[in-house]
Amino acid sequence: MVTIAGPSRPLVLARTTLQRLAVARQVGYATVAKGPSQEPAKKKERLVILGSGWGAMSLLKSLNQSKYEVICVSPNTYFAMTPLLAQAATGLLEFRATMEPVRGRHSQLQFYHAWAEKIDLKNKKLLLMPAYPPAFREVDPLMEEGAAGPAATSSEAQQPKRLVPNARGGHSTLMARAPHRRAIESDSDEAVLDSSKQVGHHSQAAGESWTSLEEGREYELGFDKLVIAVGAYNRTFSTKGVREHAWFLKDVQNARSIRWRILECFEQADHPNLTDEQRRALLNFIIVGGGPTGSEFAAELHDLIATDLKRLYPEQVPLARISIVDASPGILNNFDASLSTYAREKFKRDGIDLLLNRKVKAVDKGRLIVEPDGEIPFGLLVWSTGICASPLVKSTVSIAKDPNNQFFLTDDHLRILEPAASEGAEKTHVEGVWGIGDCSQIEGKMLPATAQVASQKGKHLAAVLNGEMDHDTEEGETVFKHKNMGAMASLGKGSAIVDSPNAKAQGRLAWVIWRSAYTWMSLSWRNRILVPFFWTINKVFGRDLTRF
Repeated sequence: MVTIAGPSRPLVLARTTLQRLAVARQVGYATVAKGPSQEPAKKKERLVILGSGWGAMSLLKSLNQSKYEVICVSPNTYFAMTPLLAQAATGLLEFRATMEPVRGRHSQLQFYHAWAEKIDLKNKKLLLMPAYPPAFREVDPLMEEGAAGPAATSSEAQQPKRLVPNARGGHSTLMARAPHRRAIESDSDEAVLDSSKQVGHHSQAAGESWTSLEEGREYELGFDKLVIAVGAYNRTFSTKGVREHAWFLKDVQNARSIRWRILECFEQADHPNLTDEQRRALLNFIIVGGGPTGSEFAAELHDLIATDLKRLYPEQVPLARISIVDASPGILNNFDASLSTYAREKFKRDGIDLLLNRKVKAVDKGRLIVEPDGEIPFGLLVWSTGICASPLVKSTVSIAKDPNNQFFLTDDHLRILEPAASEGAEKTHVEGVWGIGDCSQIEGKMLPATAQVASQKGKHLAAVLNGEMDHDTEEGETVFKHKNMGAMASLGKGSAIVDSPNAKAQGRLAWVIWRSAYTWMSLSWRNRILVPFFWTINKVFGRDLTRF
């Protein structure tokens, strides 16, 4: 008689182990074999970080990412070294020296290139939208919009007199940033792309709205812990025409657009068929806002015109003019009065006009309307008047906000606060949700919206999440304490101002401190080498002023 043997014991054990592994994956656990018994290891908590600015990158740099499943969500795939953007816009630095990629900063980091559309704190979910639209088209700079053949140059008689001419015989530029609904303060979230404000060679078809491209592309992402570091937007004070006709300096794309436009203005002014009045209009550069960003850009632009452009366009440079327009009676008002006065005197010596105590009424194509001066023509207008809350922050009702600026409110531990249940009631924090960077502020403590503050908050929160903080409170987290390291601003021509709690400096010494500090503040050794390298190369051989 023939007998059929049943499965051997090792085979049965192997099959049982595989079945347990399959079940473990379904419930979110991984099993580790330890002899006959198997202990399940709990799945890592998912930590989602919204943003890739100073706060988020400082957090990622110091975070022990092996403790969490870390996911970073940002519409930018890179971190921008914002204090160096003015130099990148004027050719003193190459754009790659001001950027750090988000991907690759840690082998365990996941990155989603997306916008956060909605925050659901109750269900711990985010609604995300891919950052890039689904369709692109090539834009040939030598083709008219919608044409199939070479551009037809319009005659001088047909050209509107007040508009700025460009390389295609028209009055617009390809390189001004499109007014994306998430980039600039606006009363409406809907923005139709203006074909004259496209960026680079990959752009949407004119007249196609961002919302129409985004419909049906959202997806949800759950989280256990959440860090909101979405930053802030350019503040326009709802001034008419700013979105359509002004340039901004908040991102590397802005810097590239501005550099392209500066060179375009000089190229067009060099044409022999223009009058001196038209040339002056093209070469009139206006900066609205006398803070650090606007002042540093004005200084770097002056150096560019006085050195490299003077060599290339000797007949046009005397017609160029740089103006700073501000509603206050001074510039760099966050610095000590003596340093602010030093900056004003330096700019006057350099020929930079300071139009102070002015009120901007509107911006038209090639014209700034300001009181009491009236209409001022320009070839480039850079708008730098501060920041405001983003649409995501404004639309989130489950988080307490500052009544004046609508930024999120946090407690001293950087934990997001819920709205008070009733007037006068104490606000409670949301467990496992923090706010850092420009999008939030500590309740009762108005800290400046600077890279310094955002970086310190990110580093502090990393220590909290790593479990490194001393248990000196009942929650086991120490209170965030800002350490004021001072402020710096470059004034061009080897001059700067430094305002620190311990000392103040101006001139060449301050310039050396400024350059040393921002070289060291670069996040990677690659850029710590590239930044002084490009400074040296451009000092010896001049700036690269090609347009591409």
